[in-house]
Amino acid sequence: MKKNSKDCFCALCRSPRKLRYSRYLSGQNYLQILVLTLCVTAATYPWFTWKGACTLPIIWGLFESIHKSLYRKDLKCPYCGFDPKWYKKDVKLARQKVEEFLKQNPESPVLRRVRQEDSTYTHLN
Repeated sequence: MKKNSKDCFCALCRSPRKLRYSRYLSGQNYLQILVLTLCVTAATYPWFTWKGACTLPIIWGLFESIHKSLYRKDLKCPYCGFDPKWYKKDVKLARQKVEEFLKQNPESPVLRRVRQEDSTYTHLN
């Protein structure tokens, strides 16, 4: 099964990106939560009877937190380290994080592109 992805561009380096996760849970995720809750309720029925259905908010919370963390991880640009969530919270901190990322990854395609542009400008002068 092919995973759906959303095509977009990085706001900083303009690199093409594919986001695999959406911001919200899909209908398929809600169906998975329901089926898992029914399975847990059926497995714990001898001990808890129908009180096992109270696991629904716990399972939903786990799904929600895991999905949000995967979305946040997917949102960060792998080429320049730009994270729009950090930019929305604090611009200076987001800039500092991008600079740290580029220092730690000197072979980043973004830096190679900047070096090539610098070399073409020096040849023109």
